[in-house]
Order: sequence, then C-alpha cells, then structure tokens
Amino acid sequence: MARVEIKPLGGGVMRVEGVDYTRLLRQVEEKELKGRYAVACELRFDAVQKFLDLAGEEPLTLDWEDKNSRALIELFYRSASDHLQIGEVEMAVALWECVTDFDEEDHFEANVMLAFSYVSLEDWDCLESARFSISPKTPEYHLLTLWESYMRSGELEKGVLQELSSRHREWWEEFIAEQHPVDEAYRADCRSEHPNKKTEAREFWFATEPLWEMHVEFIEKIRKS
Repeated sequence: MARVEIKPLGGGVMRVEGVDYTRLLRQVEEKELKGRYAVACELRFDAVQKFLDLAGEEPLTLDWEDKNSRALIELFYRSASDHLQIGEVEMAVALWECVTDFDEEDHFEANVMLAFSYVSLEDWDCLESARFSISPKTPEYHLLTLWESYMRSGELEKGVLQELSSRHREWWEEFIAEQHPVDEAYRADCRSEHPNKKTEAREFWFATEPLWEMHVEFIEKIRKS
C-alpha cells in the first residue's frame, strides 16, 4: 500500500497525498451497494487508523478544496457513524472530533452528531462547545434540547415540545412514528439534490437511532407527551 504523506500548504493547512482516498471512498460505496456493509466498515476504519498512526495526536487542518483530503475527512465521518451504529459512542465521538479538527468549517456538520453523543455520555462541558455551532432555529436544536433535558432530569421541556411539533412538524411526526420505512420514494428523495423535510427527518432518525435504542424511554416519553 502507498505511504500517506502530509504536505503543508501554508497558514497551518495540510494536504494528504500518497494514498488515493477518493478511490477508496468509491470502493467502500460499491461494497455497500452490494450489501457488503461489514467489509465497507472495515475498510473505512482501517484507513482512518493508518492515518491516525501516521499523524499522531497533534490536531491537523486539512485542505477542504483538495478532493483527496476531503475524501479522507468523509471516511472519518462515516467511520464514526459506523461505530455509533454498533453502540460504540465513545469511539464515534473520537472520530467525529477528528473531523471537526480537520475541517474547521464543519461541512459535514459533525458537531450536530457530537452534541447528541455528548448528551448520551453526559459530557456536559463538551456539549456546550458543540451546541454553539447549531442554530436555535433548527429541528436538530429543539431535539437536542429535549434530549439534554431528559438526560439531566428525566423530564421534557414542554415549551420546546410545542415548538418542535408546530414549527418542525415533519420532524415531530418522524420521532413519534412507530415505523420508519425505507421505501423507493424515500431512497429516491435521498438521492435528490434537495431532499424534502420528511426525508431529512427520517435520515436524521436513522443517524441517531442507536442512541434511542439505548434510551427507548426517551422516545416513548415524546410519543406520550
């Protein structure tokens, strides 16, 4: 395998060379299309581990405009998601934190997933820094506020519940639904350039579902509110 090289570009920004991460990203996507999810997860994690072994613990800022560096950032993001899906929240957090180090503008919005994961780990100090980048007008922010209030006190903030159900109805309906079908209409909208709100809500449900499986009482409390 080719050796990874980290080249400085000036201003503290780095570019990743040597390994073709864009090609690797295409390969793992092909594995997933064939249903070989375990293989795709292994390939992603192997890539991020080898890069971390080389880079060490010093935070790096990577060049987002460079396709290869951007592909590496995506591999980190998706590997974090892989770990969350199997309940390894701490590993997912560690990898998403790498994403926010690599990409200061947070194009993948890793801070959103970090915030929800920090609540699960009851890491309130880190939650505050992650929450700062999430707009209070978004459905994610309202759900995060409910999630935090539940984990801190066992209760839900009624005002936030009302805002979620009135201002972000599609998200409210998704989170109280008993089923979340992955039908062809949903798949097609996921592939579109501008998915509708219902699709975005369902995508977020699937992204965070492992947290709710660990705390089923939280979703039940929303449904009964």
